Amino acid sequence: MKLINWEIIEESGNGGAKLPAGGYVARIVDVEDVSDREYLWIVYDIAEGEHSGHYSDDFGKNNAWAHRFSRSYKQTAQGMFKAFLKRLEESNVGFNVAAWQARGCNEREFVGLEVGIVLQTEQYTNNKGEDKERLEMVGVYASQDIRNGDFKLPEPKDNRLKDQYEGASAGSYSDDLPF
Repeated sequence: MKLINWEIIEESGNGGAKLPAGGYVARIVDVEDVSDREYLWIVYDIAEGEHSGHYSDDFGKNNAWAHRFSRSYKQTAQGMFKAFLKRLEESNVGFNVAAWQARGCNEREFVGLEVGIVLQTEQYTNNKGEDKERLEMVGVYASQDIRNGDFKLPEPKDNRLKDQYEGASAGSYSDDLPF
């Protein structure tokens, strides 16, 4: 291998700039029905603004897990799925829930539709014990609500595993033992 001064090379991440938390108008680029578990995986890309096409690079095309969310249609979640359908209807001229249902509820018809989403920062600890950060989809809105700024961006979520002894005083472990 060629001799390179690795001390002066700046480390890069996975395929470019990181998408910031916020509200986005997204375009659905793929849908997968997980019928045995009664939910859809909905893969999206950013459709408008300075981050438009953010996931259209090779990383995004090969790593759908990085930009997808699920929508359950189990009986216990049907009200939330209906809300998702209504946001699709509000965001897309020509998409009508009743007409979609009359055609047989083909989830592939969602591909190409837009919807508003809110992405929140989540800090977590991976399986190797390393603290990481990712975006989590926390809300579906009508596209126009995102354009108008009519959404609330939640504070970042901290799900990192904390050291079980964090916050304990040093004296707790150095005091004389009573036996």
